[in-house]
Amino acid sequence: MTNRIIFRILAALIAIVSSVIVYQHIKATEVDMVLSCRNELVAKNPNSDTIEHHSLIADFTLQKRSASISYRYFSTDGNPIATLYLTGDVLSAYKEKDTYILNLTHNELIRHNTELPLPQHASHLEAFAKRNISKKGVHNLTIQITNRNAQQNTVLLYFLPSTNICACNLVEMK
Repeated sequence: MTNRIIFRILAALIAIVSSVIVYQHIKATEVDMVLSCRNELVAKNPNSDTIEHHSLIADFTLQKRSASISYRYFSTDGNPIATLYLTGDVLSAYKEKDTYILNLTHNELIRHNTELPLPQHASHLEAFAKRNISKKGVHNLTIQITNRNAQQNTVLLYFLPSTNICACNLVEMK
């Protein structure tokens, strides 16, 4: 009888400790931030050897454990060309290192103006994400904030696996 009571107490303690650990992991990976990044895209057209210029606005929304990214592509005179949407979840959030690993499971490219050529960045990113999602079920992306300017609410954002860096406006939701 005493062994049963001890066993039940130990089982209850293990259940409580496990629940606390799972809860802490879930809370640790919750993020509430929006990053809005503006970039100029410059690429050499492989067919004509001309230099192409486009504008890109990339919006990253990390809310709790959900992640969504919209890459909005424009001509240099501001005409919208296309938007690439990627959605999924936050796999890991290493807040002390400002590093976030995203599991993106859905992508959609919407063309706004088919008369304007699609920027190479959009073509490559869409193909890369589509291939990863169809083969592995997920497109992984790691982003790391490498520098913060609290007065201006700006950050430098580093992307892996591409190793690109861009400046972004940061909104942290509390």
